[in-house]
Amino acid sequence: MFDSGLNEQRDVLAPVPGDGPAGGISSYDALPIPPAHLREWRDAALGRIRELPRRRVLQIGAGTGTLPARLVRDAEVREYWATGSCAAAVAALTARAQADEALREKVRLECRGAEDTHGLPAGHFDTIVADSVVPSFPGLAHLRTVVGRLLPLLAPGGSLFLGGLRNLDLAHCFRTGTALARPGAARGDREALRRRVDREVAEERELLLSPALFDALARDLPAVRAVDVRVRRGVQHNELTRYRYDAVLSTAEPAADLTAAPRARWGEEITTAAALAGHLRARRPAVLRLAAVPNRRVHDEYAAMQSLFNPLESIDLAPQDAPAPAPEVLCRAAERLGYRALPTWGERPDLLDIVLLDPGQVPAGPLTGVYAAPVVEAAGCANTPATDHRPAGPDAGPPARPPKGPAPSARTAPGTLPPHTVRAAAPAPHALPAPTATAGRPATPTRPATGIWAGADTDAPPSEGNVASLFAAQVARAPEALALPGLTYAELDARSDLLAHALLEHRAGPGTCVLTALSSPAGFAVAALAVVKTGAALLPVDPAPDLAEAPHPAVLLLDEMADLLLPAVPGAARLVREEAAGPLPPAGHWPVTDADRLRPPCPGDPLLLVPGEDGTVAVGGEAVAAAARAAPADTAWLVRGYPDGDAAIGLLSALVCGARVHLPDGSVSRDVPHEVLGWLRRRGARMVLGGADDVLGALLALARAEGAGLSVSGGWAEGRLVVEQVPGSPPRPAPGYRAYLLDALLRPVGPGRTGSLYVAGAGVAQGYAGEPGADGERFLPDPFTRPGGGTARMWRTGRAARLDEDGSLRVLHGPAHDDPFTDEHATFVVLADATGHRALWPATAAIPEGWYETHGEDTYAPCLDHLHSPDDDDLDGLL
Repeated sequence: MFDSGLNEQRDVLAPVPGDGPAGGISSYDALPIPPAHLREWRDAALGRIRELPRRRVLQIGAGTGTLPARLVRDAEVREYWATGSCAAAVAALTARAQADEALREKVRLECRGAEDTHGLPAGHFDTIVADSVVPSFPGLAHLRTVVGRLLPLLAPGGSLFLGGLRNLDLAHCFRTGTALARPGAARGDREALRRRVDREVAEERELLLSPALFDALARDLPAVRAVDVRVRRGVQHNELTRYRYDAVLSTAEPAADLTAAPRARWGEEITTAAALAGHLRARRPAVLRLAAVPNRRVHDEYAAMQSLFNPLESIDLAPQDAPAPAPEVLCRAAERLGYRALPTWGERPDLLDIVLLDPGQVPAGPLTGVYAAPVVEAAGCANTPATDHRPAGPDAGPPARPPKGPAPSARTAPGTLPPHTVRAAAPAPHALPAPTATAGRPATPTRPATGIWAGADTDAPPSEGNVASLFAAQVARAPEALALPGLTYAELDARSDLLAHALLEHRAGPGTCVLTALSSPAGFAVAALAVVKTGAALLPVDPAPDLAEAPHPAVLLLDEMADLLLPAVPGAARLVREEAAGPLPPAGHWPVTDADRLRPPCPGDPLLLVPGEDGTVAVGGEAVAAAARAAPADTAWLVRGYPDGDAAIGLLSALVCGARVHLPDGSVSRDVPHEVLGWLRRRGARMVLGGADDVLGALLALARAEGAGLSVSGGWAEGRLVVEQVPGSPPRPAPGYRAYLLDALLRPVGPGRTGSLYVAGAGVAQGYAGEPGADGERFLPDPFTRPGGGTARMWRTGRAARLDEDGSLRVLHGPAHDDPFTDEHATFVVLADATGHRALWPATAAIPEGWYETHGEDTYAPCLDHLHSPDDDDLDGLL
């Protein structure tokens, strides 16, 4: 895997002939885990999956585990679909499957990520297997998304198997064991060892989940009717059997609910395997929960973990007195009497329950309540995996999310800024002046603007008019030009007019929002323009995740799949686009006027709303206006599934400048960069919307190597960036976009210096709707706007970055060492401008032109009480 040290080999179909296990490296001694241990672990998973219906099986993440060849060869299995994110691995697996006559007709492999279910048949699979995949997920939200997208693919009564999950409740126990396995660790300083364990838990790079999570998730997933969480069987004791487990979510009615099964507590009547056997013989219960059995597998490491906090106890991993037999001993004792034995977690992390069933008295079928889970909130059942401190590059992953606390961030997913090494283009000296001294505060010395990453025409005036008028002007210029395949600009205009009037009939307009969940590119284009014409804010969502915190829409525009997934919203109209329906007839031209709207639109009305963990981000039309003044660039739509906010802005930007949007056909593999770049060249497309982060990073590297022009977008909802690769030049922001690397006084840093990263220009959002405190903490005065051009704001990412001597930008995880917003001793003032924006500002930094103090020097927390702005009240109505 990753930091767990398992590092399983990725030769997925290699085990087909003999079904031998993939290799793994132990986290304790960096030696290979014995093959017998791995074989037992694999066989236990196979046995668990064979309890489920499996005529049609889908495996997720075939490139990260091993395909259970014996399962594929089962007579009951008629179809075996498998997906993986590694194109090379999937290609190799496909070749091996095709070479095996027994597998050729059964196995179908596709290259796609775990979250990508677009095109997979709904209601088709009896069982979906995701084994040893979830630990690599970036967080709980991603797991929710994947589960939400997989459940609709299940046939009635189908099951989702999530295997190889890592137990969050035993994270400190595991790290204590690995720390003490190092030579001499037990003789070291107790406090240092405890700090080391805490640090390694905090820096865990895999997703750890409490077993109670799945009952919590099931309460929010109406399709899930049974939750079965178990520990895997096995005589071997290793990090797999100690700290991992499986969960099955079933859509069938459970054959039995075992939550309240009769209990026999270990240590009272039953204290040995023989006593358990005697109890079963004498009473022959249909169900018995043998509760609170000390977990022999983790007992020694758990005792060592507890000793870290007791100075009277020694710190070592010496074998302790066995408080109970190994769980497999107890399971086999019951099985010899004809019982099924289901080990699961107990009331404490170091305890197990073993649930025993008499097959003659309990009907076969899905079970629920095997693990008697406490009622908890899902949010507390997962860690936040850490990321590497590493420079961005073609092989790097997407930028890590800023830490919670002083500098959180709402990411736009999946449209994150693709990873790559960037170089700064030096702006004209007059374009980005240094801050001036105002309000009696001293001016600070200026330095060369080497900490500024910007493209050409940074401060060129934006196009006049709102997005609707900019699109209307484009339609008037070239009505018969193709906007999307089979759809001209005139047809797109007419159809969006018709839909806009339908939305207006349902009270959509300025001051409201319209939720869209439409996977069809043409359908989404019509819907986005229709919403823009009403004056409402566009709220594009993926229907799979939990949208409880999303703004309340006036209307929901959904496709058929989203209609199945999204619950009703009280007071909101629901319009469903039927996939089988033909296009609307382009009968006449019925433009929307101010007289049709609830009220005339205002310049400050948001174009887009993006729900995030830190609040709802309101995005204006500045990015679209910036695109309208650029030359048209044909655009490629690589979005999989439902478009997000980044894709929405990119699509509207393409349409207002007259670009043609190309859609890849089945002959193009979106996950193979060389194929994608070749297709882009054949179509003449230079702007890319959507696409996986690793593919976009590789595309930029290829474009630079081959002298091709290419632009991609991403970043955060609060601070979006468009990066363009111009032939013969390094990547740079597109016109209107820029980023700053600033020091503690909010001045550009010099070459090789680390600074705090800020996003400025056209990609800066309006703020957090209804969150004046968060708004003023993160959206700050831009000290480098052109004099006399009015005030502007930049967005504080909370991330550190460094601009090297050669202009390479290295983005780091966490804040800069001199970031004043993370300095507990720093003082601040509250600034305001003529438009009513308020912002926190370091007291030692020069106040930018156009801003003035509304609250004098104070510490961080008291300043927050003075950040409320009347403008925020206008956005409150959207929530």
